[in-house]
Amino acid sequence: MHTLLLLLATTGMRISEALQLNLKDVDLDRGVLFVRQSKFKKSRLIPVSEGTRAFLRQYLQRRLNVADGHDQAPLFISGFGRRYSSNYVREMFRQIDSKARIGSPNQKGPRLHDFRHTFAVTRLLLWYREGVDVMARLPLLTTYLGHAQVGDTQVYLQATAELLAEADRRFHSFARALLPGGGPS
Repeated sequence: MHTLLLLLATTGMRISEALQLNLKDVDLDRGVLFVRQSKFKKSRLIPVSEGTRAFLRQYLQRRLNVADGHDQAPLFISGFGRRYSSNYVREMFRQIDSKARIGSPNQKGPRLHDFRHTFAVTRLLLWYREGVDVMARLPLLTTYLGHAQVGDTQVYLQATAELLAEADRRFHSFARALLPGGGPS
């Protein structure tokens, strides 16, 4: 379960996409996952960080003790060698949330899909910190997440304190050059 949750957090994949991965869809040498016919019947390659690849390698070694490793075999399997269902994973995540007491008592806890939101906002934040043109990069994030258009991706881009601070810093840096006397520091 740990490797599956890590994959969701570090790639922004949908839970359905991660659970549909077969062993042939994982290329750890090239560092990519091949998502086949996902939502909107789109297929795409998803890059995987070296840290996530290391966890996937460890998982794959343990996985071979439970089930065979033919190309069509599911990547994520239960102790019985069967592909996880999304309902099972959601229930396990709910139990983890309950034990860790992540959510407040009066609110619903986090959802698996929230990993996707966090991934998108974190990517935006990193682009701001790198000083790149964020608006020019949004179509890349749209493609990466498997969306048909940028508007679909914007739903995931929630304002956070860190993101607003980076946008503010960038704006003031830009505006300082336009204002007489350099503007406030």
